[in-house]
Amino acid sequence: MTGRPAPGDDKPAEPTSFVPTQLPPAPTTPPPVPAPAPTAQRRLAKAPFIAVALCAALLTGAAGFWWGSNGAADSAGPLDHVEISGGELTEGGADSDCDDSDSFSYNDCDTDTTYTFKYKVKNEGDDLANYSAVVNAFDEDGNFLGQTYIAARHLAPGKTDSDEGEFNEYSTLEGDSELSDIATVRLAHVERTTLAN
Repeated sequence: MTGRPAPGDDKPAEPTSFVPTQLPPAPTTPPPVPAPAPTAQRRLAKAPFIAVALCAALLTGAAGFWWGSNGAADSAGPLDHVEISGGELTEGGADSDCDDSDSFSYNDCDTDTTYTFKYKVKNEGDDLANYSAVVNAFDEDGNFLGQTYIAARHLAPGKTDSDEGEFNEYSTLEGDSELSDIATVRLAHVERTTLAN
């Protein structure tokens, strides 16, 4: 408080100072500190992770491109390695060395009716390979009748394997179809398995 001069006193009164007798209570939690702004050092710390992620994405893309375009000159894949030709219904006699005393359920001495076709497999790859293929049979209207399988084993690069495939009395045909209903055969699927040795 500031004092007022007393009447007749020329001198002003000296101010009285106020001294608190008690301090305010201290806060229970520290005041919030703002997070420091990202520094160049923190951004540089993330750079290796970003570089690794970018490299992984590029490698994945390159691998997908390689896998998808592998054998671009061979666009049909191993389907180009196999040819099917011919196809005729044949009625054959019993095998000359037929033997019905074995444990198999079919009768070797029966006459065989088959629909035979020729196939040729050429290994156009750079490694030894096994081939297995699905051949579908169709009637004269183009309706699917059944399928059979052909194979070539341990075929060296550039080498060819030729043989005959067949649909026979043990082939499963659609509905009441018979071997005599087969009008044409077509290659449906080929798998090529690369061999290490």
